Amino acid sequence: MNIKSLYIIKRETGVCMYHNDFVEVLFDPDLISSFLVAMTSFFDEATQSISSRARAFEGTDYKIMVEFGEWTLGALSAVEEDEDLRHKLREVIRIFEEQFNLLRWVEMDLAVYSRFERYVIEAFLRDEVTPDSIIRQKMNWDLTLKEPKVISFLQILPDAISVKDAAEFLEVPLEVALDLTTEALWVKAISIRNPVKPEDIYQTTSLERTSDSIEGISPETSAALHELNGEIPLSIAAERVKTKDLRRFLDEIGLLAEREAVERVSRSQATLVQHSAVLQEVLTNCSRLLGLRTTRNIFMESRTALLEIYSWLSFVDMEEGVDVEIRGSLASAAMKGKISSEVLIDGFTALVQFVTKRVSMLTGSSVINKVLSKSREDIEKTYPKTAYEVQWERMTVK
Repeated sequence: MNIKSLYIIKRETGVCMYHNDFVEVLFDPDLISSFLVAMTSFFDEATQSISSRARAFEGTDYKIMVEFGEWTLGALSAVEEDEDLRHKLREVIRIFEEQFNLLRWVEMDLAVYSRFERYVIEAFLRDEVTPDSIIRQKMNWDLTLKEPKVISFLQILPDAISVKDAAEFLEVPLEVALDLTTEALWVKAISIRNPVKPEDIYQTTSLERTSDSIEGISPETSAALHELNGEIPLSIAAERVKTKDLRRFLDEIGLLAEREAVERVSRSQATLVQHSAVLQEVLTNCSRLLGLRTTRNIFMESRTALLEIYSWLSFVDMEEGVDVEIRGSLASAAMKGKISSEVLIDGFTALVQFVTKRVSMLTGSSVINKVLSKSREDIEKTYPKTAYEVQWERMTVK
């Protein structure tokens, strides 16, 4: 899990009003609160600029992201800095200040921990648990666990079972199993592992390990290391090396990830790859109707109309024909998590929406809607989850 600890601090006094360690204890909350308030105050005075506030501190195996509310300071320690996590941190700070505004003026017991934990769970843990997540019970979990629902849930489950299978085993709705798994993760009674999927995007991190022979890894998977560039899903990489057993291939990618030979790309980078693929499918299908030149002109007009709102779209360009090109600056920002996946989704959705609207003026709404339907079918073959999540209704012309 990327996140480690969360702290919400009163800026005026440096008092830590809420904290939670998602894994092992990383810092004493009082010490880290004093440090963060002192350091951010120093940078404020040194720069005399709100825009130059210190927003991150880095250790050997963690990074602390800092965001500011009106009267609080929020800090989130994680393995890697990520704009999506910053967005969640800002939202948690906003909710905290609204719910506990009285603490701005007086010191009193408002049962902060019991009242606020649900927001923290929803913000930072709920997305970690999927139907395919594998539940592994921690040793002696039953000695400290007090929540009756979670105890009942875990007591009769076999070890290493997916959330989806757990729901079927207990004959409960999947949503109930997801909630109970999240609560068990919150109290550290379990750990979870999300299995590797065909649509996942990985990149090779160790070029020294891309030889044809890696212990415990098939030759096909070893060969695929040369294909994992952070731009294609594993299903395509498997096709390129002609693997005969996709399940084994995915399991071996998981093993290589544990050995740190490969890694799953950031959520932002995956979003960039997946939603640029959606744009590519739409443009390709449009070009078969209108020709390359007309389609290119429609793309350029649509992009120009959106640059004032989404300036980063200037880095989404075209090569020959209607081949979508993502320039280095945008690719780098996504790779480092400097642009949130929500921003990317909004921008690409708006761009496709503008394209389909302009195409409909030439072909009529029914034709372009058939193009969208065809594009959706094509995307489902490579990115089934993305095809489900894309807001196709926003792109449809009525």
